[in-house]
Amino acid sequence: SLIYRQLCLLLNAENIFHSMADILLREEDLKFASTMVHTLNTILLTSSELFQLRNQLKDLKTPESRNLFCCLYRSWCHNPVTTVSLCFLTQNYKHAYDLIQKFGDLEVTVDFLTEVDKLVQLIECPIFTYLRLQLLDVKNNPYLIKALYGLLMLLPQSSAFQLLSHRLQCVPNPELMQTTDNTKPNTSFKRTSASNIDYTELLQHFEKVQNKHLEARHQRAGRAEQLDRRVVL
Repeated sequence: SLIYRQLCLLLNAENIFHSMADILLREEDLKFASTMVHTLNTILLTSSELFQLRNQLKDLKTPESRNLFCCLYRSWCHNPVTTVSLCFLTQNYKHAYDLIQKFGDLEVTVDFLTEVDKLVQLIECPIFTYLRLQLLDVKNNPYLIKALYGLLMLLPQSSAFQLLSHRLQCVPNPELMQTTDNTKPNTSFKRTSASNIDYTELLQHFEKVQNKHLEARHQRAGRAEQLDRRVVL
């Protein structure tokens, strides 16, 4: 982690993450790729050295930032929860909700639930202040609220569940938040629609990568079972 942070200070952070994502996209050891993606995502979301890169990704205003998002996304698909956190960072709330809907088809493990727990903790950090403030604009951010409720439904009754539940209880009634300025355009949806990103293709890529991970886990489980049988014999 420290090495990557120092590299981002000395070199171009965007190029480093782009290169690492390209390498991990071709990585055949899927378990290693998932671990590395989790590490890189933690660095991206928490390191002060990457503040500018986070702002660049948050708005997706330039072709370069959109290209970086797509590059990171394809590798981040090795880890479902980090993929959702990337969508939260880039304000792609509808796609985050679509991804969470796919979680019902995944194999839910203790590690998976632990990562969801950590994501909930991150949402309460200063990094996602803008996301929490957007909860005030219920009308224009329905998919953000639905995505957060989706995470809530995934969690067992734990401290993270209580934390997120209390946060969602603070979401105001839309009728109470109405003002005379009802003609204000929905900038978040406009930005997403103008970004020229094929989210359907990205979702298909996510499913493809996760199917590979499922097959790899089953193969590892099969080999472990065969080894146990040999030991017994």
